[in-house]
Amino acid sequence: MLFVKMQCISSRKTTTILTCKTSPSIGSADTRSVARVFFGPGKLSVGVITTSKDRGATASLSIGQSVTMISHHGIVMSRSLSASVETKTGSTLYLMANFFPAWGLSCIEDHFKTSVAKEYNDRHVIYARCAHLSEPQPIHIEQGRGTCVGRNLCQRGCPFGGYFNANSTTIPWAAKTGNLTLRPFSVVHSVIYDDAKGKATGVRVIDSNTKEAIEYFAPVIFVNAGAVNTNLILLNSKSTRFPNGIGNDNGVLGKYFAFHNYRGNISAMYDGMLDKNSTGGRPTSAYIPRFRNVKKQETDFLRGYAATFGGGRWGGPNTDGHGEELKAKLMRKDEKLGPWYLGSQFMGETIPKETNFLALDKEKKDEWGIPQISFNVAYDDNDEKMLKDFFEQYTEMFEKAGFTNIKTNDSKQAPGLDIHEMGGVRMGNDPKTSMLNKWNQMHNVPNLFVSDGACMTSTSTQNPSLTYMAITARAANHAIDLLKKNELK
Repeated sequence: MLFVKMQCISSRKTTTILTCKTSPSIGSADTRSVARVFFGPGKLSVGVITTSKDRGATASLSIGQSVTMISHHGIVMSRSLSASVETKTGSTLYLMANFFPAWGLSCIEDHFKTSVAKEYNDRHVIYARCAHLSEPQPIHIEQGRGTCVGRNLCQRGCPFGGYFNANSTTIPWAAKTGNLTLRPFSVVHSVIYDDAKGKATGVRVIDSNTKEAIEYFAPVIFVNAGAVNTNLILLNSKSTRFPNGIGNDNGVLGKYFAFHNYRGNISAMYDGMLDKNSTGGRPTSAYIPRFRNVKKQETDFLRGYAATFGGGRWGGPNTDGHGEELKAKLMRKDEKLGPWYLGSQFMGETIPKETNFLALDKEKKDEWGIPQISFNVAYDDNDEKMLKDFFEQYTEMFEKAGFTNIKTNDSKQAPGLDIHEMGGVRMGNDPKTSMLNKWNQMHNVPNLFVSDGACMTSTSTQNPSLTYMAITARAANHAIDLLKKNELK
């Protein structure tokens, strides 16, 4: 994503083009700032007005031109502003435009938020923004999408289109062009490389029912099968020119694999607010963005972690049985509720390493004759130190907020039982150490693009899927430009 990023100084002789206020859920409790973006004579500038004890601030600004900006959990901001304002007390306010309204925090979550804001100036409790429509715009209505109703069944492929997904959004929208062909029951075997032409010419698939091999041909090929399967397909795409996988002259393919670490969780109880309860559903949860090693290295581990969290009352209706019996139990008003609880889930950034890699199994194949993937991935000392810090910091935050019975748990689950896999087909400027260039083109096969999680060089601590979508749109636009210039023959 191409952004112009600069340190900005306000100018009096300017014209305001956008005003962006801090969200009430972000920033310190007694600080409200307004960032105004200006076009000055030949430059872009930001003026910051504060209405609290923090008088004056410096600001850094990122603004995208005809591109897409991505925030946590994939909120898309087209032609939007994203700025951070550093106040004199050292607190940071994140200013972002074009967000849809978020779902609210429960009273126990809001209590925790208030405590964290009081005790810390670098930690922010927010409601996690996901790709859900709380206020559909005309473009969404045109797409046939509706408002998210908070069922929290997003994984099924929302029939209302309230949650952005291929089933309800991109596939129907693409079908309207008349240029879409869906070929179901197709297991991708490999990319076809023509040694004589020196380019990728098509894709070989296996019909999952008949086991028939079928080949499709195109001048440009995008491989976006999900990080693990993208690596598998490319490693299995062998030819005389590339015996170790397509484009893999440097032996990097499959290496520097990383993911988000979800081993840790912490829970606690709260004795107050027994006159309150929460009802209804939400599509996601509360969230605390990363606060470790953000501005400088401050711990004995690299990078950091974010965390989701949520709470409720113990107890509730008896859900045993079915039919009328179950309905009667669910409607009872005399069920006694227990105390409030709060739980948090660790989401740690793992460091891409050459020793963490994927490879084709030399013996095992699936039912379609494709080699299975072999995972050679392990946690390291950095992961252990990061998890330890999560337990320590969140225990401290819970204690300061008045929670008791605090329990930590390390599932010790193996890598691969998490989500957000990335890497293996990494981007980079040097063909000796990377597989793709800055446009997601394979260095050695320019008409082959990879723009899913496999292209990533680090994992950060955000849900990454819509970032993949943004760089895919960018890569697709670049491919179209190259075709128009006849540079991808």
